[in-house]
Amino acid sequence: MRLDSETHELDLVAKAFQIISREISYQGLAKALLMEALSYSGASRGAILLSGQRELLAKADASFPRERANFLASFPPHAEFRLPTDLAEQVLDRKQTVVRQAGAESSALIDPANPPSGKIAQLCLPLIHQHWAIGVLYLEADGDAEIFTPRCVWVTSMLANQAAVSFESVRLFEALRETNMWMVRGQQIGGMGSYRWNTRTLLSRGSRECYRILDIDLDVNPVPFEVFRSRVHPEDYPALEQDLTEAISTKSPFTHEYRVVHRDGKTLHVVAVGQFDEGPTGDLELEGIITDVSQRKAAEQALADARNELARATGLTSLGELAGSIIHEIDQPLTGMIMSAEACLRWLARDPVQAAEARKSVARIIRQARRAAEVVTGVRSLVRGTQVHFAEFDINDAVAEVLLLSNREIERAGVIVRTDFDRSSPRVEADRVQVQQVALNLVRNAIEAMAGVEDGNRILALSSGVADGMISVAIADTGGGISPADRERVFETLYTTKGAGLGLGLSICRKIVKLHGGQLWVEENGRCGAKFTFALPLRQAVQTSESR
Repeated sequence: MRLDSETHELDLVAKAFQIISREISYQGLAKALLMEALSYSGASRGAILLSGQRELLAKADASFPRERANFLASFPPHAEFRLPTDLAEQVLDRKQTVVRQAGAESSALIDPANPPSGKIAQLCLPLIHQHWAIGVLYLEADGDAEIFTPRCVWVTSMLANQAAVSFESVRLFEALRETNMWMVRGQQIGGMGSYRWNTRTLLSRGSRECYRILDIDLDVNPVPFEVFRSRVHPEDYPALEQDLTEAISTKSPFTHEYRVVHRDGKTLHVVAVGQFDEGPTGDLELEGIITDVSQRKAAEQALADARNELARATGLTSLGELAGSIIHEIDQPLTGMIMSAEACLRWLARDPVQAAEARKSVARIIRQARRAAEVVTGVRSLVRGTQVHFAEFDINDAVAEVLLLSNREIERAGVIVRTDFDRSSPRVEADRVQVQQVALNLVRNAIEAMAGVEDGNRILALSSGVADGMISVAIADTGGGISPADRERVFETLYTTKGAGLGLGLSICRKIVKLHGGQLWVEENGRCGAKFTFALPLRQAVQTSESR
């Protein structure tokens, strides 16, 4: 009979072990241990405490979620568990098993609905794993301590020890689950999946994100190469196959960018990278990461489109600015030609005919027509980047002609012109038309800069001088001036301080001056306004026959 009883008891213990070992969560494991211990011992109440305040999970790595270290399971479920200080010291600190009889006031389970009365029996033992106390198992029964016999204590200790090992397994499982969750989440955020491809069997395995990128069902595991190939864009596969073949033959790191076509027609741009090593079976395997770069490719395309649009707009703006320059500079001689032609008709209409005066008018028309032709030739030379035609001329006379051409604009703006030309300066070797274009642009800018200045204070000052083999021309105004931060940027293409400006005039001027080997800069003009100065070498190092 005793043998049958012991066999039956061992069966109960074995079944309890199986129930405990099946649990993979703290809550399930704690409840299973508590219910098996209550069932075997016959105790009416009990609790399990995993104490993070003591040595529970003290060896867990820093990545484990510490907030899960405290856990309590009790029966009845709504009872409040308060482990007496003396029991905590004996069980958790000294790792001792305690069996004792005490009064109801010493109960560790506070159940307001059914408080204990009279004597109670207590069994409290530590949950130990590798010499670490990770918690306590507490059982309580009404009456004396005889219910907790030595054999009961021994069996319960075995259950507790098995549970302690299981708690450690749960810790490792939780840590693994957390790590896997972070890895999966990181791959989802980064749009990249990991893979491993056997070069002999051509079978591959990959992460969940890898399956998503390639649009392959999760139940396809391992993935045949034909399935993978069916997702690669037909135009990209030959290059991918070639790179794979070369990488396998040399066992060198693999990198390739290609397109993936989903079953619904959606196309992704991906980059695959990997390195070769020996797999578990001894086969050569490629392990790496495949990254969805569709958003990056879309951003790059948007940037390229924006650059192309900017280039197109810049070209149109440049064309408009050059057209404006042509119109402005040809308008002056055309206006002179019309006036001279009208004067010629009046001289011819007189009685008697004033032939001499008419001939003078015709001569002026010819001069103005040649002037317009020179402007067109100069602008064509600037646009095409052809030769600069150097010739000696008096730069003071050239600038004076610019003032003459701008006379109407100057009068209309109420500007006072003051000149201080160095008449002793030698003749300069330069392209007369292009130098006049620079001067004309600077004069026009000066007039526009003084639009908001009161009448009588709009002064346009022009001067010239010679120093160190360079002849300089300064054009100053009394306008609002240019801030120090803008004094260099005003020469940049498309940069302007004007509300309706195009930002090309000064850029073209500086280009012309540089073609002559000179410099163009801006500075303050005394207390107000700005002064633009360009300096040209008196003699050119490159002869007129050479191309610039």
